[in-house]
Amino acid sequence: MKQIILWSLLILPWASLFFLKMDTVRRYMPVALFMTVIHTLAYQAAYHYGWWKETGSSLFGWDKVVPVPWVYGAYLVIVIWVFHFTFRKFWMYLTVNILLDGSFMYIVYPVWQRMGLVSSESTLSTIAIVAMMVGFAFILYLYQLWQEEVLENSPKQINDQEQT
Repeated sequence: MKQIILWSLLILPWASLFFLKMDTVRRYMPVALFMTVIHTLAYQAAYHYGWWKETGSSLFGWDKVVPVPWVYGAYLVIVIWVFHFTFRKFWMYLTVNILLDGSFMYIVYPVWQRMGLVSSESTLSTIAIVAMMVGFAFILYLYQLWQEEVLENSPKQINDQEQT
């Protein structure tokens, strides 16, 4: 059962992207991939400093440090959906992230602990982890703002403007 849940967390979110226009997926994929880099580094730091351990969420044997189903599946796709609905509405974006991060850490994570999908070993408080996640969300928003500026000033845009 545990393996089915983990594989579902990896695959099903990706399937949900068929409900978005390809332009939307292309627009927000860079920020979602940037999120995977940030979270991979955070999990590496957590592993190194003993902040928490993610035993029980491994699919492949080599993914003992970073939970692949969550970081490269569900969370990556959630970032795309959140940006799709909230980008350029900062307060809505921040509110949605606080609600999602808080719900995950205070509701979903304890259920997953009881199911053995994640470890209960942590030296950080839950509120500290939520604060870290919200901080990452803020960084992602700034990254997307920068990304939009780069796209608006891309050579293709400049060439199009010169031709008119």
